[in-house]
Amino acid sequence: MPADYDLDELYANTYTEQDRRAFETQPESSKKFLVAWSLALFLGPIGAQRYYLGYLPTAVLKTSMFCAGVVLMILGLPNAGLPLVGVVGAWTIVDLFLLLSGTMRDRADHRLQGFTRFGGICAAATVLVLVGWLIVALVIGTSSGVAG
Repeated sequence: MPADYDLDELYANTYTEQDRRAFETQPESSKKFLVAWSLALFLGPIGAQRYYLGYLPTAVLKTSMFCAGVVLMILGLPNAGLPLVGVVGAWTIVDLFLLLSGTMRDRADHRLQGFTRFGGICAAATVLVLVGWLIVALVIGTSSGVAG
């Protein structure tokens, strides 16, 4: 049966000129993609990009979870604080992917200004930053494990 399918025809031209025009005619937000992306990348755990895009309830929830996790760790309860910070970290990575895919829009569901121009560059920069953070975490983790 698989020989019956013409995969070239199935996957050819999946993003057509009509799709491009439909995307470009969608309403554009006054919010800038670069600002939202920068906020998500550097201040994501406190929900800065969500405040910027107008998602106040989830922004407040994200900020509260992060602050609660940090306070619990400061109080000497890492078993309670680390999971909260971990969930917020994962949520931040999901927010970055939503922004970079064009899925996250402003509160009025308008696409962000500059997404088509800067999306690819920002995606590459995001990968570099995340890999850099991973390397720093690995170096710190192995150094502290060796030291004692």
